[in-house]
Amino acid sequence: MISGTAGKREKSALFACLLALLAMIAVTLPAFAQAPAPDDETYHIAKKLNCPTCAGRNLADCPTDTCAQWKAEIKAQLDQGKSAQEVLAYFENRFGSTVLQEPPKSGSTILLWLAPVGAAIALIAAAGLVLRHMSKRRTPALIIADAAQGSDDPFVSQLEEDVKRSQ
Repeated sequence: MISGTAGKREKSALFACLLALLAMIAVTLPAFAQAPAPDDETYHIAKKLNCPTCAGRNLADCPTDTCAQWKAEIKAQLDQGKSAQEVLAYFENRFGSTVLQEPPKSGSTILLWLAPVGAAIALIAAAGLVLRHMSKRRTPALIIADAAQGSDDPFVSQLEEDVKRSQ
């Protein structure tokens, strides 16, 4: 049981925490109310299309009137019984492949899909060449061992004699 002034402080701290929690919930509820249902097929199709007016934004997240019209068109086509692929094909045929968030994996866009793979292979090959070159270099231990055996270089011979004399 809590008693005295310590108990009052703990109760007021608990009350403040609860109040802060309720305030956070109140602030985030409007954001949850605006989010589309994740199982909404219209939303999933709209996520795969680009906004016609906003560069780099998908149709599902764009609040423009044009996007609202496109979403209504998607919903109407789904209500007619068309599949998601048929709806995407309709938009692609009407506006071109640039309307798709993900470019098709055929034709000239195949290079876009192969470029990251080619870059990864090139980087791995370059790393292999660098490692191979580094492994062939003489290590300091080998250089010291060669110096201990004697050298044909007159400078190194003179340096060794000077070091021996100073000891």
